[in-house]
Amino acid sequence: MHATPKGAMMQPATEELIRSALRGIAEVGRGEHGLSLHRLPARLAMYHDVDPLTQKVADTSNGARLALITAATEITLTYRSTRDEDPETGFVSPPSRVTLTSGDLVETIGHSNGNRRIWDALGNDRVEPGEDSVARFVLGEAEGERLVDLWLPHNCNIEIVDLTADASLAAAPITHPRWVHYGSSISHCMEADEPIGVWPVVAARKLGLELTSLGLAGSANLEHFAAEYIASLLADLITLKVGINTVNGGHMHKRVFVPAVHSFLDAIRAKHPTTPIVLISPIFCGAHEQNPGPSRPGADGKVRGSEFSDLDWIGELTLEGIREILHSVVERRGDANLRYLNGLELFSSEDDGLMPDGLHPNAEGYRLIGERFARLL
Repeated sequence: MHATPKGAMMQPATEELIRSALRGIAEVGRGEHGLSLHRLPARLAMYHDVDPLTQKVADTSNGARLALITAATEITLTYRSTRDEDPETGFVSPPSRVTLTSGDLVETIGHSNGNRRIWDALGNDRVEPGEDSVARFVLGEAEGERLVDLWLPHNCNIEIVDLTADASLAAAPITHPRWVHYGSSISHCMEADEPIGVWPVVAARKLGLELTSLGLAGSANLEHFAAEYIASLLADLITLKVGINTVNGGHMHKRVFVPAVHSFLDAIRAKHPTTPIVLISPIFCGAHEQNPGPSRPGADGKVRGSEFSDLDWIGELTLEGIREILHSVVERRGDANLRYLNGLELFSSEDDGLMPDGLHPNAEGYRLIGERFARLL
């Protein structure tokens, strides 16, 4: 295969290969520079584009990869990233990173040269163009063809510009059980230090599962469109990690949360009557264990909870309350293929030192969650 000249359209054979090798992506579109990747189908936009964040995080390639069979000793992925900056807070997205795994070989390459999406105080953005990133991996000699996975950046939007190698490439067949996971920023794992540090990826690699990750930072509020989409996917295992954004965004109270959980499960069960489902409650978050949302910034950089309203009948939610509710939902439904997993078994108060902002684990914390989940599952 030959590199695509700058500014030229991707060759059809290469595009076909990329589309067939992609895992964990709902749709592939055409962007300004190459193939754009989407973890939610475009038809669902009408349900969630009231909040632009949902589409932005759904368009990251979190948990996604190119699964290839090849005898190549050199593989090069060219892509254009778009990373976020907020001058007001000083936030700058970390470099985009691609990780190659093949047997015992693991190599990660990072870049800071993509587009910059700069946000203002009103939530408007402008994009300053950057350059394409070129991730060139050199593999040792192989006796024959082998499986090579290219795990795509988990923390930014990308367009795939080109994929080249010094031997033929083919899409790998799907041979492992299919796992669909749904969750919030704590499943998205923006703070992970590389694509395979995302906790569902850590667990999938340990368990030998074919992952589709719907970790959606700022989302996972039991939106019905998400349940319908999950129901449409092939799955041998479905896990649903819910509750934290319901609290820290102050999005729901008990009166609507309980039926929303049941309805979410009903929508999935309609298409997956016997597929194992694990309902996972929130991990530890000191600010909201006993206090409702919305979250508030603390002087020490950690989030704080809110005080309860003087109207008791509202039914404000805390994480302790949500764990009781989710456990009760599972018991009440009497579904032999539905299990409850307490999020504190994945990350508890003893791990608080691995949560710098009081809400999101750091890279070490995410790896720990993935390892614990793999053992528990």
